[in-house]
Amino acid sequence: MKKLPLSYEDLWIQRWTSPFSRQSSFGVRHGLGHDCAVLSSFSKNLDLVLKTDAVVEGIHFTHSTPAALAGRKALARALSDLAAAGATPRAALVTAGCPNLRSAARLRQAYRGLSLLAKKFHLPIVGGETVRTRQLLLSISLLGTVPRGLSPNRAGAKPGHLLFVTGKLGGSWPRRHLTFTPRIAEGQWLVRNKFPSAMLDLSDGLGADLPRLARASRIGFRIHPKQLPLAPGTNLKLAFTRGEDYELLFSVPPKLIPALLRRWPFSTPLTPIGSCLPARQGYHTGRLPLRGYDHLR
Repeated sequence: MKKLPLSYEDLWIQRWTSPFSRQSSFGVRHGLGHDCAVLSSFSKNLDLVLKTDAVVEGIHFTHSTPAALAGRKALARALSDLAAAGATPRAALVTAGCPNLRSAARLRQAYRGLSLLAKKFHLPIVGGETVRTRQLLLSISLLGTVPRGLSPNRAGAKPGHLLFVTGKLGGSWPRRHLTFTPRIAEGQWLVRNKFPSAMLDLSDGLGADLPRLARASRIGFRIHPKQLPLAPGTNLKLAFTRGEDYELLFSVPPKLIPALLRRWPFSTPLTPIGSCLPARQGYHTGRLPLRGYDHLR
């Protein structure tokens, strides 16, 4: 039988998504190639976690960035937010923005980089969309689950709670922002053991993300600059303001800290960097500027 012709769009979508052809399909009733992905329902003991994120050429990566690393970063950024929720990734949708036919081959490499990271986290890619854009972009929508009622938000920190970060800060450029590993396992462990009173990931810099936690929790804070865990080759100002560290920032009640430090099972560094204060006592950073990356500046 003669094969039906494929449009350029369908041909390239077929090529882009070929790395996902052997992916795990547990719980996926309908995935790639359908108008909607259909998944089996999850346990009543789980909350659903939703996240969407995007990377755009010229903003999150450059034309000289290897496309596979750009694709990897697109998924890793979204996974980092799931880590801050303590969630298990369950399914992903990918929207590709393609400027022209010449960019289609580059997107194919981006999908390959994305697929390698998806495989590492046993994450099925179940669908998406393709649209013509002025610059290359990838937008990721994620579905995850977390034990019911356990996922922390930004509003649970209280005066007297201590502030911790994972990993090291300030070393995102020129390459780590493309190669970092989302702290999925660390976030899941923290949440399942009920340590964080509030938690988020550091995407825009400690100087921008910590104030978000403080505003949501209606607290002040004191940071001890000399305690900040610096990446090699950086300095305090960059560690505080540069962004794209994708580490976890979280608060912990004092009574839980001995158990946290004793039981921490990861090689990822865990560092206390300050404490939460009553709101009336304000914000103290040792003269480090309270700013980070701002998408609209």
